Amino acid sequence: MAALAADLSYFLGSRGDFDIGHLPLPGLIFDLPISVTVDGLTLILASLVSFVVLTIAQYSVEYLDGDPHQARFFRLLAFTGGFFLLVVVSGNIGLFTIAIIATGFSLNKLLKFYGERPKAIMAAHKKSLFSRTADLFLLGATGLIGSQIGSLQFRALRQFVEHADRVPLPLQIAAWLIVGTVVLKSAHFPFQGWLIQVMEAPTPVSALMHAGVVYSGAIIALRTSALLVRVPDALWFLGLMGLATVLIASLVMTTQTAIKSMLAWSTTAQLGFMSLELGLGLFPLALLHLVGHSLYKAHAFLSSGSVTDQLRQVSPGGKKIPSTASWLLAVLAGMAISAGGAWMFGEDPFRDPKGMALVLIVGVAVAQILVKGLQFDNLADGLMALLLGVSAGLTYLVLHTLFVWGFTADLTQATVPVNAPYFWLLGLTMLGFLGLSWIQGPGRGVLSQRVQLVLFTHLYNGLYVDVWVERFSHRFWSERVGVSLPRKNLAVESLQSVARNRNVISQSGGSQ
Repeated sequence: MAALAADLSYFLGSRGDFDIGHLPLPGLIFDLPISVTVDGLTLILASLVSFVVLTIAQYSVEYLDGDPHQARFFRLLAFTGGFFLLVVVSGNIGLFTIAIIATGFSLNKLLKFYGERPKAIMAAHKKSLFSRTADLFLLGATGLIGSQIGSLQFRALRQFVEHADRVPLPLQIAAWLIVGTVVLKSAHFPFQGWLIQVMEAPTPVSALMHAGVVYSGAIIALRTSALLVRVPDALWFLGLMGLATVLIASLVMTTQTAIKSMLAWSTTAQLGFMSLELGLGLFPLALLHLVGHSLYKAHAFLSSGSVTDQLRQVSPGGKKIPSTASWLLAVLAGMAISAGGAWMFGEDPFRDPKGMALVLIVGVAVAQILVKGLQFDNLADGLMALLLGVSAGLTYLVLHTLFVWGFTADLTQATVPVNAPYFWLLGLTMLGFLGLSWIQGPGRGVLSQRVQLVLFTHLYNGLYVDVWVERFSHRFWSERVGVSLPRKNLAVESLQSVARNRNVISQSGGSQ
């Protein structure tokens, strides 16, 4: 109802906050407003969440048909979706914090819907470690903001920081706490293990997590963007964490054999991508990314059962590994298409560093499409890839222009300071994206089989960074979930099995 009220008020021309009431907080100089923000950001996020939750609910009717606990599932789904709607329409950081905490507890019940599955219980416990820590960060930021400006309203925070000569130390600390919240809520490397392992829950729960709730970090960053741009070191750190996450997760994703695990690592990579865009000051682009990826991920999870049938329909012949020369040609063509399109829409990447970042992101994306086209010998397929690359690049730029026009006023008028750290982040982004594209393209034919096997093994296991979290979790919850020791990873088990078979063949005198 709050989402519908906000949408209706927006279309009727109302802008600002819709205040329902105020709850006094004893001992504090600020109260807790019960308010809804009525702006374009609320409009698109509330509509998005409503659509995704409705789609998941309709899918769940048939998915859980006959399950004895179907009624309990829909109650928990309604609570989780309702609390998350309150997250996206909240007009102040206090209500946002309460809503996201309530969403986390309700979602935890959904993740443990099948209580007889030990892995599901353990994954939910691991998620709780990071979610509760992020909630504490958010509570700390809420207290600091309220005590400094005397209000928890997002608009009051924006007005204060935009008119202040310098940001007070408490608000600087609050900005860092918000960045910490984004890193933990968005499952950035090396805290991504829980997001990968919550796949024992029903598929609708996975869709709800990966297409909705996991974006709470990006949403609070967008809501407080006016503060973050005034603390550029915190924003730069967020971009650096996002860059590391997108590079590592993109490589790990290519080694996964389970469909849902591959989708989970894909979500991790995209969340890192959003944080990188936030760190570069591309707030409208991050919002566009959030909306597009949410819709894609909901469809991907809800249709994951038919992926194997789709793979069987792909023709196995005709593909080849592109050469370094053809890959370089595709990269240059992608950058040229991106720069030309940006120039058509009034962007000058040589004068505006943010325009340069936009051209880089769109150019690499277009280049990946062109590289895929070069893997086919058929000239028609190559021309089709070129046409798709140009169309995708222009579509992306058109949507970005529309989002800049429609939502910049709801984010912040200030820009990220263009200093040495910003150029370092931009340079690392360029090198990282080009390196990632090369490894996924001609690098496969250059690296030796031994190096590829070593990389595959380590990447398959997520570089083992989740081991310490696993041990910490088992120390507290092993008896409750009936697990005594973590299971060995499948990649190591496979390699050991191959080695044993070779030894048996060698000792028996058989041919290898």
